[in-house]
Amino acid sequence: MAKLADGIAFIAMASFWAVNYPFVKIALEYEPPMMVLLFRVIFALVFSFAIFFRNMKIPRDLKTHLKILGFSLLNITIFMGLWFTGEQSVSASLSSLIIYSYPILMLVFSFLLIGEKLDRFKIAGTAVGFAGLITIFADQIYLKPGIGIFLLLVAAVCWSLGTIYFKKYLSTGTDVFAVNTLQFAYALPVIALWTFLDGTLSFSGLNLNFILVTLFMGSLGTAVAYFIFLFLFRKYSVSSISGLFFTVPALSVLFSYLILGEVNTYYTYLGLVMISVGIYLTARKSRKTEGNAVAVTSPGD
Repeated sequence: MAKLADGIAFIAMASFWAVNYPFVKIALEYEPPMMVLLFRVIFALVFSFAIFFRNMKIPRDLKTHLKILGFSLLNITIFMGLWFTGEQSVSASLSSLIIYSYPILMLVFSFLLIGEKLDRFKIAGTAVGFAGLITIFADQIYLKPGIGIFLLLVAAVCWSLGTIYFKKYLSTGTDVFAVNTLQFAYALPVIALWTFLDGTLSFSGLNLNFILVTLFMGSLGTAVAYFIFLFLFRKYSVSSISGLFFTVPALSVLFSYLILGEVNTYYTYLGLVMISVGIYLTARKSRKTEGNAVAVTSPGD
């Protein structure tokens, strides 16, 4: 029952993140990228506090708060800030491809930094999943030399390191409700300053459509999705579920078709099949060994 509930939670998380992709495109019709990010984090903080405050156990020691601040910088502020900034000069398809190299990076970092054991199914599943992602965007990718590609690569590295950071320093002995909420609280002033310095702090494009789209992105697409993300990584090893994250770009293709009417190609369907195979390979090994993985990463690790 627990694994079934975790599986449902993962699908919900992946779906919320996938819907963010077409919604970001809608939001960008009204405001520049950093303003979209600013409102996303504002709504994430408000929503996370509203639904989790009764269960939150705020840390009382400065050391834990500094750890959460470090996590917030990696997984929220730097990751999203560089992503949104870099995507301004890089095509959306190439941006998705670079950002979703992070399952590969998480797999490598989990081995190098926290000593998780890898196996051929995890490696093969991640490789096939990423190959499927490349296939989906095969007819859309074009390289334009510039700073954008570098910023996106750094963003992907930051997200991956943030996941390892959480697993090593915050997955045990801290309240996940508090970590989830405080990461947005610490990110908000930095992102607001970044937006101001970026010269894009403007409210001229605010309207009901923008508010509704960013409200979804901040609530379900960030506050709830991040909570599920943290909850799952407290229970499971990084390497055991990293390859499953290719579910997000796969679902984003579906939602982009349903919401925006984007046309799919044969490359899209072939890539989706490859991602499905990659997810199967990852999950197949996980079913055999996850009991051991959970034991290894339980409190006291």
